[in-house]
Amino acid sequence: MTSGPPVHSHPLGSEPATQALVNAKSDADLIDIRELLRTLWRRRAVIIGTVLFITALAVIVTLQLTPRYTASALLTLQTRQEAVIDIQAVMSGLSTDASVIRTELDIISSRRLVGKLVDKLKLTKDPAFNGALREPNPISLALNPRTYISPDWLMALGLSSGDEETLTEEERLSRERASVVNAVTGALSATNPQLSYTIKIAFESGDPKKAARLANTLAELYLTDQLEAKFEATQRATDWLNERIGDLRAKVLAAETAVQEYREQHKIIQSGNDGTVSEQQLNEINVQLVNAKADLAEAEARYSQVKAQANKSSNAAALGDVLKSPLIQRLREQEAEVRRKLAEITDRYGPRHPETISAKSELSDIRGKIAEEVSKITQSVASEVRVAQARVQTLSQSLAELTRENATQERSRVELRELEREAESSRVLLETFLSRFKETSNQEDLQQADARIISEAEVPTSPSYPKKKLIIALAFVLAAMLGLGIAFLLEALDSGFRALEHLERQNKIKGLGMVPKLTNLKLKGTQPFLYALKKPTSAFSESLRSVYTTLMFGHPGDSKPKTVLVTSSLPGEGKTTFCLSLSLLLSRAGNAKVLYIEADLRRANVSKLMTGLTEGTPSLTDYLTGSSERWEDCLHTDEASGLDLIAARGKTDYAQTLLQSERMRTLVSDASERYDLVLIDSPPLLAVSDAVIISHYVDSTVFVVQWETTARDAARNALDLLRKAGAPIGGAVLAQVDVKRHAYYGYGDYASYYGRYGDYYAN
Repeated sequence: MTSGPPVHSHPLGSEPATQALVNAKSDADLIDIRELLRTLWRRRAVIIGTVLFITALAVIVTLQLTPRYTASALLTLQTRQEAVIDIQAVMSGLSTDASVIRTELDIISSRRLVGKLVDKLKLTKDPAFNGALREPNPISLALNPRTYISPDWLMALGLSSGDEETLTEEERLSRERASVVNAVTGALSATNPQLSYTIKIAFESGDPKKAARLANTLAELYLTDQLEAKFEATQRATDWLNERIGDLRAKVLAAETAVQEYREQHKIIQSGNDGTVSEQQLNEINVQLVNAKADLAEAEARYSQVKAQANKSSNAAALGDVLKSPLIQRLREQEAEVRRKLAEITDRYGPRHPETISAKSELSDIRGKIAEEVSKITQSVASEVRVAQARVQTLSQSLAELTRENATQERSRVELRELEREAESSRVLLETFLSRFKETSNQEDLQQADARIISEAEVPTSPSYPKKKLIIALAFVLAAMLGLGIAFLLEALDSGFRALEHLERQNKIKGLGMVPKLTNLKLKGTQPFLYALKKPTSAFSESLRSVYTTLMFGHPGDSKPKTVLVTSSLPGEGKTTFCLSLSLLLSRAGNAKVLYIEADLRRANVSKLMTGLTEGTPSLTDYLTGSSERWEDCLHTDEASGLDLIAARGKTDYAQTLLQSERMRTLVSDASERYDLVLIDSPPLLAVSDAVIISHYVDSTVFVVQWETTARDAARNALDLLRKAGAPIGGAVLAQVDVKRHAYYGYGDYASYYGRYGDYYAN
């Protein structure tokens, strides 16, 4: 007995297969456009159905919607104010800051201004905004849970406060007005276009005329509100200024009265712009004292001169004061006349002549009078000195007294000046407030709004809602996106394999081929593995031959696998049908001697499925347990095809022990020498590990995957078991392929043409 074939007699795939795997790996990082298109084509029914359904639903809903109209009024904020008079306004104009514009938008949308609109247009009586005036909708009543729930339960659930019946008429109207304000606010839209000072006021309503009326009225109310705000601010400023002016007048009066009383109390008399009377008197006395002292000095100097000259009688008459006297001048003239006369008489009559003596007596008398007059003048000068001295003394005393009085007044004037400054500041403040009061009073007739209407709302001719074309277009786009999403989601959730290239790419395994699924219409009650014998030229048979050809000629050189293990990941994937059908087909061809071995010792079905097998022939279990000495005694030969097969019957508790035995290795080794091809049908990999044991005895392993059914994780885990065990994997086969559906998916592989080119097959 020869030993079995060497383990791993062939590498994992041939060089072309290896290169294909490398190319597949390099292309894995790129987006496969063709695969993407195939995915869309496979799921086209889902995509088209989703698009049609949602688009049709959007069309129906759009046609049922009540059209609404939007009217817009356009305002602009005044960036330049008209200054009719050059005075400062109480309430300045608006700035162009973005926050200010945002504030104006909030004012327009405020409940206060919208409330004015509601009151002016009496919208509380409009059923479009006042839901209490509308007739209840039967459908809404039917869908409203309040219709069926008792008031107590509504209160318990928080759906009712229970005070509706206790409301007064005023409270009910207030709530009704608040709800109308909410409805109007919901229909209002106040916006500011970017990089613009304009404000757009838009209203949406089912009545186009009502929408235009609402927009225009609100715009007018906004402008009026601005003016009222300015008027109120001006009025408040005027009232405040008026009250403040009254207080200031009383304060100024009190301050000026205090100044006057202080003057009177301290006898501070103001004399024009020259200061007080005391200061003027002090200045005048000071000047008089200076003059008096000068006069005294002059009088004393003259007196000293007169007194000094008086001691010299000859010179006394030469004094200026004497010469200035008219009497002295007449006496001098008389003296000169008498002396002339005396000289003539003396020359004529002599010194002793009576006329001479009489003339001398007259001259002496005149000179006596002159001396008497000079004495009087000297006494007069002395009297002037005394008068000047008395005047200087008096003025000095007066000056000292006034100086003391002025010092006292100066100390009082310090406080007086403080009182005067307080009175002056109050007076200036009063004048300022009076001036501002006049300016503010004048502004009441000159106020302007900070905005103006540049475009009134016109009655719209076409509805703004619903935008049917836009809604339908968006619905179409969203439906297409949703359809694509559902398609890709279904594709992602699809755990099966539909194409051989998917199996190859995801599991890095060579694909051997795809075997079509045989329908009941084609089988007509016969077993699937017998179909290959009856229809040797069918697409099913040709797919088996394609798998065999790829398996045989997919190895390097001239080496061909002679012992092939056929397994799968799970039961029911068509493994036995594929293996038995291929064995029968190849045996019927007559160019190869084929042996089929049923190595499933746990679920033996071949002897039940095939008819004509000899009942007394030993089974594989008998040989492995030693009940039969030679494996040749277990052979069965199919008369129709000439296939030799070894079946397994019954069940055994030691399947793995039997399969690991030397007898199993000897069976595989001897059969490979006697037969051209040995096909071993083994149990599923994920069910039991029997296939892993047998894989060490064969040249190649064929992994069968059921089309669209076998989970990808199951296939990956089963292949991992084979690879970890070092099994020679020849490739994978997709079995039970639905040809029509596969062609519908548009993969473009050869299985897609099984149903298209029926002339080549006899199905």
